Amino acid sequence: MSGASEGKSFKGCVRCMCWCYCLLFLLIAIAIGFAYYIYTTEKPKAPTYDIQSFTVKSLDLQDDLILKTEFVVDVKTKNPNRNIGFVYEERSNVSILYNDAIISSGKLPAFKQDPGNTTIMKIALAGSNLNVSSSFQDDVKNSKDDQGIPLAVIVKVLMRVYVGNVDLKEFIAFVTCGLIVENLESGRPAKVLLDECEADVEF
Repeated sequence: MSGASEGKSFKGCVRCMCWCYCLLFLLIAIAIGFAYYIYTTEKPKAPTYDIQSFTVKSLDLQDDLILKTEFVVDVKTKNPNRNIGFVYEERSNVSILYNDAIISSGKLPAFKQDPGNTTIMKIALAGSNLNVSSSFQDDVKNSKDDQGIPLAVIVKVLMRVYVGNVDLKEFIAFVTCGLIVENLESGRPAKVLLDECEADVEF
């Protein structure tokens, strides 16, 4: 008798576990379906970007004509979506260009941007370039006459879209910022005269 009762108890336990797993899978399917519904009906919008500050940690025009740079750029990004969030992955590339030549590079911080969230990203960049030293030096001198130096910030970042607790899609976002800055001197913030950023995202 005891063996029969143990067998019934075991079968009952297995049946209960099966029901629990079925219920769990059903809840997951409902959550994913609801997330896709929000994603397709809300029509996700790309985050916006705005450069808040541009600090020159080091700007060294060396005798061997190599330009060495260290910059810190604060970028404000705003998520305009009400229900859709973004996850910025660690794999990203940020470059500052002068006359189409890279003079500094770095990476975006990895973080999660909730719906409606505004975040300030602090980006550290460094680099050296042999080909732009003399022309860059001339532009640095002329920038004190309120003409400014034209630079470009190019960002390639891997992002994920999520709704609630459900990750939906991974994509690559490209951000291009056109800058005109002046007062590029080591150890002080530069003055940003013009800042135009545009995001290219295919959801």
